[in-house]
Parts: sequence; structure tokens; C-alpha cells
Amino acid sequence: MRHSYRTQFTWPRPAARFWALLAFLLLAVGSQAFAFDVTVAQDGTGNFTTVQAAINAAPTGRTTVYTIFIKNGRYREKINIPANKPFLQLVGESVANTILTYDDGASTLVGGVALGTQNSASFSVNAPDFSALNITFENAFGDGSQAVAVLLNADHAVFKNCRFLGNQDTLYVKGSGTPMHYFRDCYIDGNVDFIFGSSVDVFDRCVVYAKSRAAAGASYITAANTPPGQAYGFIFHDAKLPANTGATLYYLGRPWQNSTGSAPLAQNKVVLIKPTLGFNQIQPAGWTTWDAGTDVSLITYGEFRPKYFSGRNVNTTPRVAWSRQLAVADTAQYQTSTVFGTWNPCAVASNVCTAFTPDIAVSNFRATKGATQTTLDWNISWAMAGIRYDLLRSTDNVTYTPINTVTATNDSTYNFQMTDVLPTPGNVYYYKVQASKAGLATHTTLPATVSSVATIVTNTAALGAFAQYQTGTSAVQTYSLSATNLTANLTVTPPAGYEISANGGTTWFGSASPLVLAPTANTVAATTISVRLNAATAGLYAGNIVHTSTAAAPQNVAVTGSKVNTPAPVSDPVKWWSLKVSDQDSAAIRAAGTPASAPTFRRFVLSNGTTATAYPARSTRYGQAFAPTADGLWGTAAPTNGPGSSVSRRHYEQFTITAPPTAGVRVDSVLLWSAFYNTTGKLAVAYSKSNFVSDSTDVTGGRGPAGVLPGTANGAFATPIALANQNTSPNQTYRFALNNASGTTLSPGQTLTVRLYFACASSSSGRYALLKDVVLKGQSGLISASRAARNGMSLSVYPNPTAGKATVELAGFRQAATLTVLNALGQVVQQQPLAGTGAPVLLDVSHLAKGVYLLRVANADATLTQRLVRE
Repeated sequence: MRHSYRTQFTWPRPAARFWALLAFLLLAVGSQAFAFDVTVAQDGTGNFTTVQAAINAAPTGRTTVYTIFIKNGRYREKINIPANKPFLQLVGESVANTILTYDDGASTLVGGVALGTQNSASFSVNAPDFSALNITFENAFGDGSQAVAVLLNADHAVFKNCRFLGNQDTLYVKGSGTPMHYFRDCYIDGNVDFIFGSSVDVFDRCVVYAKSRAAAGASYITAANTPPGQAYGFIFHDAKLPANTGATLYYLGRPWQNSTGSAPLAQNKVVLIKPTLGFNQIQPAGWTTWDAGTDVSLITYGEFRPKYFSGRNVNTTPRVAWSRQLAVADTAQYQTSTVFGTWNPCAVASNVCTAFTPDIAVSNFRATKGATQTTLDWNISWAMAGIRYDLLRSTDNVTYTPINTVTATNDSTYNFQMTDVLPTPGNVYYYKVQASKAGLATHTTLPATVSSVATIVTNTAALGAFAQYQTGTSAVQTYSLSATNLTANLTVTPPAGYEISANGGTTWFGSASPLVLAPTANTVAATTISVRLNAATAGLYAGNIVHTSTAAAPQNVAVTGSKVNTPAPVSDPVKWWSLKVSDQDSAAIRAAGTPASAPTFRRFVLSNGTTATAYPARSTRYGQAFAPTADGLWGTAAPTNGPGSSVSRRHYEQFTITAPPTAGVRVDSVLLWSAFYNTTGKLAVAYSKSNFVSDSTDVTGGRGPAGVLPGTANGAFATPIALANQNTSPNQTYRFALNNASGTTLSPGQTLTVRLYFACASSSSGRYALLKDVVLKGQSGLISASRAARNGMSLSVYPNPTAGKATVELAGFRQAATLTVLNALGQVVQQQPLAGTGAPVLLDVSHLAKGVYLLRVANADATLTQRLVRE
């Protein structure tokens, strides 16, 4: 019985404060009659300071409610309710100020692998009989990716007076069997498919706020994927769907997994009983299909007496013909007691289904800086007449002063807006909104910032080392530069030897004459800066590209590189498999004397072209489409027996190149385009000279769509790269280095085998790996070491390792040669001429950093190499 009282707290209201105080006093003196089981407080006044710690300490296998009280605070935690902890109940001190938040998106990389939709969740529930009261759940990732605030993956979950804040995919509801969930007096916002999933969910008297998007156009509120045979999907009773402040029009829903490539097709069900809609917020058609493969005969989309906030009935004549306008008799089957049967969500806590006075809770407060003024806008979670909104401003984020006030005159206005002058140059304004009404707790938002402080921003992954050879400049690399609130020009100064350009290389600037960018309206828009090394003399060149402007903090971009007086190394395509029409390599690209070859699969097969008709076995756009099964399944269990979420040595596609019988071939890199269809996956690359019998070597990094591959996802078997869904990026080209781009050399007749290992975590059919334009690059026609040996030519070096000086001995060299020292990146760091006498030569590498280097001696007769270790 003690749990029945706990959940009565609405806590912010004056009358409730007395009971809250009484409960805490009784807790302090040891009474168990009114106590929560544990309390979470960031200030240390509870049993725990984090929510997850309280959950971890909660008992397993409960059959009665175990309540965790959470004091006001913004708790940045990725929280999980494990499957063995049923009957947990979380009660917040106030819905406006008890905020559980995190900021993962589906595209967020962890260990080089994208999290995916489900794993992006800020708060995950995997145990049955969970409940939450007076809490805000938030995914703060922002726009641009699926980002789940709450994942419900269990049966019998109840939420009362809670907020769900996000953008795309805010609330994900699912679970095994036929899971049921109940939402009462809640607020849910988002901008794409933000209520989605497969379970049975009743939303009673909830506010569903479809937010404005940056671009005008259409979006979607629900995306139910109700499984075949399930009687119900999403049911909304007395929902309020306010209009937003922008130009985004919404469909009430679209049918997830009732589309091309899905098997079996979902039988999507969404019904709204007496909804109240914002005027011109909903598309006249009401509902839409997913794509041309949608079977509308399987869909149940219905409405009963929709009206506008003005009280006028909605004209439903333009609704799609396959949706329904329900009759009174139809609504009986959608009553909560009918839908849930023996489960009574109202029994979870005594106030779940009682009369409710909503709290004051401001959502989506933001400040948008314009050309002449700042616009500040927000929406209220539960609209009420008489709420007073005070706009507060500060210059130090400590002392705030009211500068404007507006009071709501009705209970149907959700959106509010004010303006203010811009801060003077060099200053910052901080804003808050304070919302108040007699008898209710005041809610003050977190600050929004508008800055007029001069700011320079450089966006770049670390630039790679520059290499300039005997003729010409180095290859060009780029980074992005922008600036705001400038009061003077922006000057960009490269270090000596380097040049930069802001117009794609038409005009270059050096250290003596730096690049000067004039701001427009105090702003330098995002500008691509090209960088190259164009030094006059050989040597090492390192330093910073410096970005300066009056009153702005300088920003540096580091550069390093070298200039050598030798020809640039050759790296040309020696094999190319387009995979768009056939598996055969291109005869036009194939290095002279190397035989034709085609790749082979192990435990992969090409697409059947019917499960996902847009992804046949081969196509010009995507090259190969393949999976462990022709219908695109990747799971580890029979009959698929795929690799699952981790790359496997037993699942790969194999490519080979064989050197001609008269010359060697050096291979320094593998280039390819790869992605996945309708999911994300992984790719690792390894190579061998023994067909993986006695050797196997991982690639050593390279570049991807976002620039230099990180060490945590560089394509090695233990650190595979994350392959994106092909719909998320137009450029998914990768370059992997062999032996840090120094490459591996094949002697005449020797074969190099390259294996591409693919993996995918999806358990649904119709998911395919995509691959095209596989290219091996390097140099063909090399005089091999074995030929040199037959001519009595040899290279030796001692001592090796060396502390700084070594002796190089040459035998059989009858012509002058060049001795080159290359670092682990394949860059030339030292070079000297050799006479054709064969006399020993002293090599001084004491100025080089400790590490592994490659010695290369070359002339018209042969090229010989030797590994050198500098201790």
C-alpha cells in the first residue's frame, strides 16, 4: 500500500509541496509508510547521484513496484533498464526540471561503427511493468539522423505526465509477443516518424507537437509497423496536434515496413479518436504510402471526428481513399479497456488516470540571430490561459533582467515569439524564458546564446603529410574555414614553403603575401581552403596555417611535409573490377602481362533482384549487391549462418593479381566504393602472398568519405570501417594503404590475394552489401630482386638496427644509382647519389626519428630494397 501514495506527487504545486515535505520528513525519521525506495539527487542529498546507479542497485525479479525518486536536475546519462528488473517506477520531482538526456544519433560512431537507430536511444526499457511519472526524456542529438529518446522494448509500460523530446524517431515502441504501452497526459515532439514501432500503444490526452523543419515540405508523425495478425497498433484518444511555427506540413502517418523489400509486409494500424488539429498543420490527404511497394489493403488508418482548435470540424473529404472516417459504432473497439483486456495501466499508481492539471513546461526555446535582430521562439508543452512569459536577458549568464513579457490569453496557443536587438560587436547576450502562473510552479528554461564576439572556425580532420617531388608541387589538400561577428578582415597566413587558395587553386598565397578575406555582414561564409607545398629547396617543412582577425581568438591548422629532388613515385591502376556488368576485370586498365581475373565469394551470393527490386545482382549505380543469402539475410543462425554484426574470416569476397613472368608488380593501395542497402554494416580488408596459407596482413589505414580514417576504424580486421546506408551519403569511396602506402612487391609470377570481409547487424531480409569500382594501384614492370640476384647484384646494410650511422654495401652495380630512405608513410626523407663502383657507403640517419625505414637503391638495371631500423 505504501506505493499508492508515492505516485500522487505532482510536487511543484503549492498544495503538493506540503505533502512532499511531509513525505521527506517521514523518510528522515525512518517511517516506511510514505518513503520512496531510493532517491537520486545530483547534489548528493539522495542515495545516488545518477539514475543508472540507482537502477543498477535495484533488485531483480520484483513482482511489486520499486520506486526511484529523482530530484530536479539535468541528468546526462545513457540509461538502460535491463530485462531482469521488472516493476521499476521512476518518479520525477517535476516534469519541467527532471530531465534525462543524452545525444547519440544512429550515425554516431562508436569504435568506428555507427550505432544504428535502436542503439541511439537515450533511455531504453527492456523489462516489463515499467512506469514513469513527471519526467522529461530527451535525445539532444539534433537534426540530421535518427535519434531515439526512449526505446520501449518490453510489455506493460506506463507513462504519466512525461515529455519526450527529439527530432527524428523520438519514441520507439516494440517488444516480443504483443507488447502494450500506455501514455497519459504526455507531451511528445519530433519532426520525422517521431512515434514509431510495432507494439500496441494507447495515447490518452497527449500533446503531439510536430516541429518545424529547416526546409519547407512534408514530414510524418507516426510510422507504425504493426505485425500481421495484431489487432491494434497506435490509438490516440483526445490528442492535441498543434500547428508549428514554420512551413512543414505533416502526414498523420506512413506505413513503415509495408514497402519494397520488406517481408512479410506490415499491417499498419493507427487510429485517432476525437483529435484536435492545428489549422493547416496536417496534409489534406492525411496519410501516405511508404513507396510504390506499399500494399494499402493491409493498412488501417482511421479518424473519428477530427476538429480544429477553433471547434470547427476538419474537412476530411481530401483524405486518401484507403483511410477511414470512423462511425460511432467503430469506436467501441478502441476503448482502452477493450484494447488492453485484463491489463489495467491505471492501477500502476493512484493518480495515473485521475484528473490532471498540467505543469508549466516550455519546450524548444531557441534564439535565431538575423541580419538586424534576434528572434526568440518557443512552444509550451501544455497550453493554458494565463501563463505569463518573461523574456530575460543577461550579458554574463549570471544576472538576468526582464526585457519583454507576453501572457497567453487562451488554452489553444502553443507557439510564442519575441524579438530583441543584436548584441553590440564583441558582446554576448544570454536569454531565458520564465513561464509562470498563480498556483503552478514556475519553469525557467536553459539559456540560449546570441554572440557578437568575433569567432573563427576551422573544420578539418588532420591534414596528411605533404610530399613534393623533383618537379611540380605537392598534391592539394583542403579544409573548411568560416567566421562570424568579424569587425575586420580575416587573414590566413601559411608557413614558409606552403601556399593556400580560397578559389580552388586559381590564385595562390604564401607566407610573404597572405590570403585576406573580407567579411560580408561581419561573416565569412564556409570557404574551402586549398593547401599545397611548393618549396624551392629540399627539406622538411612544418608549421601552422594561422588565421587571425581583430578581437578573434587565432586558429591554427598544422601542416607537415617534405620536398625531395627525386621523381614522384609511380602509383597507377594495375587492376580494376567495375562489377557493374560482370565480375571480369578491365582489360584496358590491367597492367601489361598480368592475367585476367575475377573475384570469388565465400559464403556470399548475389542478390535475387526480387526481394529488393531496385538492387539486382549488378547495376551501374551500385555495382554488386550481395549477402549471405539471395534474399538479403545476415543473421548468424541457420539457415543463414551469416557473419552477423562482426566481420568473420569465413565471409568475404576475394580479388587477385598475378605478376607477369618477366617483371614484378608493386601494389600500394586498394580503392573501392561500398555501402549497404537499408541498413549499416562493416568492412575489413586484408591481403596475402600465400593465398592466406602462411601470411595475412591488414591494410594500414587510408581515407574515406570524411577524410583520414581513424585508427579505431581504419579497415583492419580488428578495426573495420563502418559502411553507411547508401541513402545517407553520395560519396562512399575508400582508399586503403598497403604497408603504409609503401606497398608490397610481387616477384615475377607471384600472386597477391585481397579479401574484403563484410558484416551486418540487421536481422531482416532485403539488406545487401554494395560494391563497385575495386581498384588496385601501384607500379608494374619492376625489375625484380631475383633478376638482380642472377646478375650478381645485392644490397646489405649494417649494423641494423643502427643508433644513427650504418654502412651500405652494394655488389654488382655497374652504373650509378640513387639511395633513397623512405619513412613508414612512404615519404622520402633522405636521398643521396651512389657511384657505380660498388664501394661501401656510409649512411647517416642520426637526424631521423626512431622507427622503421625502407632503403631503396635504384638505377636502370634494378631496384633493391632493405628494411632499416633506427634505434
